[in-house]
Amino acid sequence: MKNLQALQGLCVLLTALAGAPDARAAQSVDPDWPCIQRLVPEVSAGMVWAGPPLEEQADDWRSDPEISALAQQIAARRTPLEDAKSEVASFAAAQGGDKDSRLTLLFAGLLESVNQERASIIEGIRRYARGQASLADRIQRREDELAALPEQTSEDQRKAILEQQYWDSRVFDERTRSLTYLCEQPVLLEQRLFALSREIMGYLD
Repeated sequence: MKNLQALQGLCVLLTALAGAPDARAAQSVDPDWPCIQRLVPEVSAGMVWAGPPLEEQADDWRSDPEISALAQQIAARRTPLEDAKSEVASFAAAQGGDKDSRLTLLFAGLLESVNQERASIIEGIRRYARGQASLADRIQRREDELAALPEQTSEDQRKAILEQQYWDSRVFDERTRSLTYLCEQPVLLEQRLFALSREIMGYLD
């Protein structure tokens, strides 16, 4: 079957990609991680922030309605990056003598909001990968079943199994193509966090 051959070719390709250094590093952390991008479960402040230390007051952003709302707004992917930067600029311009402290709290809120969304996406990718593995197992089991069918099996029975195999293989291929997009999402969020962190730091005194 052409679909099965394509599936086998895809498995070979994925196996080859798994030999890349980043993939090996990712798999050593989480066997369910299917992406060639290195798995970073959480972005730490030190990775993107060179401003004042967050220390114990980092959680205070939640108790400030303005900072809490803004942090979540600029963290959201639905907010264009340039609009988010404009919101940061407006916020910084409206601050008084405690500007640095409030900008630091804004970063703390941004960091936590982005990490929460990344964690949700990463878990979704893991579930996706487990679903793919289960589907691949089912396809292989059915292929074994086809190979073991007795000669007296009716054409209708054989056709029904082949049809199931075709649709499962098609779903597997479509989901595999979607995996590239899914794997990019945590990285795009890291890039967004980095850009907005630099924007916030630009207004520190």
